[in-house]
Amino acid sequence: MSRPDSEAPKAKHKRTENPNQIYITAGLVLVGALVFGLVLLPRFDPNKSPLVSEAAPDFALEVIHEGEEGNRIRLSNLRGKPVLLDFWASWCGPCRMQAPIVDQIAREYGDRVHVVGVDTGDSREPAQVFAKQAKLSYPCVFDPDGATAKGYGVSTLPTLVLIDKDGTVRMVRSSVMQRDALKAALEPLLD
Repeated sequence: MSRPDSEAPKAKHKRTENPNQIYITAGLVLVGALVFGLVLLPRFDPNKSPLVSEAAPDFALEVIHEGEEGNRIRLSNLRGKPVLLDFWASWCGPCRMQAPIVDQIAREYGDRVHVVGVDTGDSREPAQVFAKQAKLSYPCVFDPDGATAKGYGVSTLPTLVLIDKDGTVRMVRSSVMQRDALKAALEPLLD
């Protein structure tokens, strides 16, 4: 009489794994994780701009607040002191949170740092109204076609760019940056 398959004796599985194979596999996984974490992951950092350590792209933009309207600010004329650029728009909620922080920095550091607001992706009138209502103490310029923002790789607002006294980009941050963190980034650039 033949037995149904379910009643057939079960074959024993013999372990053929080498104990060293487990260590080799674990080691390879660890090396792969280290390579990913140390080499590849930093390349995905949204705050790591290819502009850092490069010459800041020059621009000449029209003043719309805190200066002679219609005059232009040329970035290359600001060399000799650190420059903080704040890319913003009047319709941007996080920009409205960033503006008072940047204003505190402008007031605190006075003539030791050039602070310039760069309104981009906006219309002139709402930008002027916002800057006036926020009582920004620093000059703001108008980037009507977004060319300057594009030159700095700005895709998110607000974006802060910190440039040293020689015109080299030292930081690009696309998020709201708190006052203490901004001061910590700025302090090493002061004489």
